[in-house]
Amino acid sequence: MSDRKLCMCCMSPVPADALACPSCGYNGSQQNPDGLLPIGSRIGKGKYLVGRAEEIHTECVDYVGFDVNSYSTCTVREYLPAGGITRVSGEMLMQPLEGAEKRFKAGLNRFASAYGAMRDLPDDCTIPKVRDLIQQNGTVYAVIDTFSGMTLRELLRRNGGTLSVLQTKIVMDPVMDALEAVHAKGLYHGNLSLENILINSNGDVRVDEFHVGERPVTQKAVGFCSPECESGEKATANSDVYSLGAIFYRCIVGTTPQDGLQRKNFDTLTTMAETSDEIPEEVSSAVWNAMLVNRENRTQSVSEFRKALEGVSGDEADAFTVDLASEAFDEGPDDEKKRKKINRWRYLSIISACLLFVMTIVYFVSLASAKKERARRRAEELAGLPDEITVEAPDYRGKTVAETELDTVSFDFVIVSTYVEGMEPEVIVNQDPHPGTPMSLNQRTITLFVNKTKDTTAVVPEVRGLYVPNAEQLLKQYGIQYQVVFREKEDQLQGLVYDQSMDEGEIIKLSDVLIITAQPDPSDPDLQDPSAQTAQKPEEGTEPEE
Repeated sequence: MSDRKLCMCCMSPVPADALACPSCGYNGSQQNPDGLLPIGSRIGKGKYLVGRAEEIHTECVDYVGFDVNSYSTCTVREYLPAGGITRVSGEMLMQPLEGAEKRFKAGLNRFASAYGAMRDLPDDCTIPKVRDLIQQNGTVYAVIDTFSGMTLRELLRRNGGTLSVLQTKIVMDPVMDALEAVHAKGLYHGNLSLENILINSNGDVRVDEFHVGERPVTQKAVGFCSPECESGEKATANSDVYSLGAIFYRCIVGTTPQDGLQRKNFDTLTTMAETSDEIPEEVSSAVWNAMLVNRENRTQSVSEFRKALEGVSGDEADAFTVDLASEAFDEGPDDEKKRKKINRWRYLSIISACLLFVMTIVYFVSLASAKKERARRRAEELAGLPDEITVEAPDYRGKTVAETELDTVSFDFVIVSTYVEGMEPEVIVNQDPHPGTPMSLNQRTITLFVNKTKDTTAVVPEVRGLYVPNAEQLLKQYGIQYQVVFREKEDQLQGLVYDQSMDEGEIIKLSDVLIITAQPDPSDPDLQDPSAQTAQKPEEGTEPEE
């Protein structure tokens, strides 16, 4: 009899006599949030096990998966659009709501077509391999290889904050290979950043978080994402070229470029050559042309960008990523000798690293101010352009989703589980935006907060490192009540969450409150005033009217 078993939640090996998984705490009673596949589900004629939901996106959900044939972990990505569908809690069958069938089918076909194209990419492509495409439960699943490695941001940190021009090109060459391959199939990333470029201990590079369909720009992509993608436009080849240029800029100069939307209004970004006399003019020019705000004047393709960098050469071997990544993964008590080897590239970066810290703080302060200014300008634009307003948000409060005729033609819906004591289960207790709010064509998503029982659970996401408004938005999507506590802590960036009362992957009841602790921001009253520390519950006065 085997002395090991498999955790159905995180797919880690567990001692046979263990009452709970030592890795994730799963004991058989926890479950994925309502509307998602139950933990322990099987797809592909039993070939793949489905565990906990790792990440929820606009059009899909990523689950921890396990291939029972090859006995290996994988990612199971399910097409599950936010709004317009229904799935009974604890069941697998998904069905579009009446009136939303056409939109659901179009999205389903786009998802299947895109991941079918990715499945046909060569095995040596640096996009994680799509090993299977399965049609089941009224939807489609893409089964994707997992890849463990440190992020490019972590590699930079371990190398003193920067890389040389040649080192950057060595790391980014496989990334450009991957982008050229997917661009040839009409697919684009649109959200490339330091966090989704991964390097393992062998020096292998992968481009992660490649999703199909529209999705919001994440906080970690700010500064690397093109202005048009930040504005909500669809990505194209030169959108990814912009991200490549921004990543080259960050790796070599040591500072994150100015936010793309800010540059459209007031561009303060300087060329790489202006920051250092040691950066070749042709490299500076190639990166600058890749990052032009006007996409029509920008470098149009990855191949053009590579051609502009053709002069980058030297004596350093491609083994650079293997050496540095291996040392980073093997870090331990005897690392002093290894660190000496890394330091031959580090001594010129000490000043840049200090400058990076200061400028990062300044950047986030300016980013918060810029976001407020954009919101103010947007409100003024809407007020001055009444012809853009197409409809007011209806009132869905006080009814259940089942008995409510959702206008899925005019709106997209996000269903969020919540808990309000004294309210009936399954009743819509609140909505965002509020009834009567004017909504334009490009702002038509309504979030409905549906009351559940006090024992309903959710999986806690990781919010450490997120800007407070972004953390709040993510917790709202999970239906988790929260309280923000602002507390000074040394070496923490202003306005960012640095602690949470429960770790990622833990199970929380919707009746409980997650405490998140953030660094105050003196420039923003909302991010320093203790009176702003309120739990995320339906606002007073929003109870259903009789």
